[in-house]
Amino acid sequence: MSGHPERGNITLGFVLLLFALGILILGGLQRQLSHQRHLVASEVGFLKQYAAAISAQAWGSQLTWQPQQTWQCQQEIEKGWKACVLLVERNEVLMAVRGIYSGAQLPLTLWRWGVVDNSHWLSTPHGWLDFCPFAEVPRCQLPQ
Repeated sequence: MSGHPERGNITLGFVLLLFALGILILGGLQRQLSHQRHLVASEVGFLKQYAAAISAQAWGSQLTWQPQQTWQCQQEIEKGWKACVLLVERNEVLMAVRGIYSGAQLPLTLWRWGVVDNSHWLSTPHGWLDFCPFAEVPRCQLPQ
């Protein structure tokens, strides 16, 4: 016993070093997982908002419309849907829809070209738009 008084100290030091490294690695993994969780929640929120806007567009296409030179809107208040049409040219109509779900901060607006025939909306093939087609910002703003 008197010849080797520090026999277990190196082993104990090595175990403590492994324990400290493990804590650092787990802390880094926690930060990565937290960041990934935020990204997934953001993507899920967008998909919910997009689904609400698509539902608003399906709902709006079933309504009767009398398009005018100014935005004409109809709302489904219970579901948070809003559909608006604007007569752009003689037979060319633009529909803008918004669907808001409860956790959304800003509304997502979808745009689609179409025609109104006999007061019914008919979308034109390949009429999807990613943005408002007008250069003037006030023309892109839907009425409240």
